[in-house]
Amino acid sequence: MAEPFSQRIAIVTDFLDSIGNLDFERVGQLLAEDAVMTLPFLEVLPPTEGRTAIVDQLGTTVPQMFERMDFTYDEWYDVRDSDTVIAEYHSECPQKGGSGVYRNRYISVFRFEDDKITLYKEYLNPTSLMAGPAPGGEA
Repeated sequence: MAEPFSQRIAIVTDFLDSIGNLDFERVGQLLAEDAVMTLPFLEVLPPTEGRTAIVDQLGTTVPQMFERMDFTYDEWYDVRDSDTVIAEYHSECPQKGGSGVYRNRYISVFRFEDDKITLYKEYLNPTSLMAGPAPGGEA
């Protein structure tokens, strides 16, 4: 049975906040075994398939770049008669070594099977990613 929209929002918020808090054990608990993560605007990165591979990738890359990731949730979109939720949010992330603050905007598609995320498709602004922090720590 499909989870209600409000419960899906709570799961996605928990998932993203767990990434931001570098709690990758919790991230794994929210993913289906066969989950897929894809970042379509970063064409050099192929989709990551499977809970273990997603947790390994996030657990390896995120802590190398950021002290934490703080997300602000702007809009939630329910896809009628679907197992999908779309989230619009932005980040403010202190970078490792005090090298500034990384900011970006995202639209992500989350697909569910019951209370587990099966698809995490993140559209981020690749220009912000490549720009890095501006002088004074602002990106």
